[in-house]
Amino acid sequence: MESGMQFYWHLLRYNGLMLHASAAALGGRAYLFSGPCGRGKSTHTHLWQQTFGEAVQVFNDDKPALRRLDGRWYAYGTPWCGKDGINLNQKWPLGGICFLEKSQENRIRRLSAAEALPLILAQTTYRLPPQYMELLLASLDSLLREIPVFLLENRPEEAAARLSFETMRRAAEEEGL
Repeated sequence: MESGMQFYWHLLRYNGLMLHASAAALGGRAYLFSGPCGRGKSTHTHLWQQTFGEAVQVFNDDKPALRRLDGRWYAYGTPWCGKDGINLNQKWPLGGICFLEKSQENRIRRLSAAEALPLILAQTTYRLPPQYMELLLASLDSLLREIPVFLLENRPEEAAARLSFETMRRAAEEEGL
């Protein structure tokens, strides 16, 4: 078994999962940008860096790990970091997840758990033996109940970075994250 899958199976056993996403920390929380290849995940975190400067820390650019620990979700940098090689060994409280779609306008909306589940499943490893699938679904149930998930339709511009941050920050504060 390859080391990545071994890691993933251990992560599942300890209330965690991996998500195909780019992860940035700002204001003491991690925010993840996810979606299929080519949706602009890395572009969006680069926009955050351009918009918010050194206050932003991009700590993984492909497959951050998520884990529920002591009643709270955290995002972690992993060695699986994609083409840009961004993989810092850091842990941040998770403030929100945002799925990206390209658009001619910038708009964001919060997704229900039912809307978010197929998007998250498509961006994580889900072809698993039954006992591991049960663990994954239990973690996703908890994640979707506790962490705000959004859909951002956007143009690659500073206004989209500000919109995504302000919306997710506000939701995280309202949820007490």
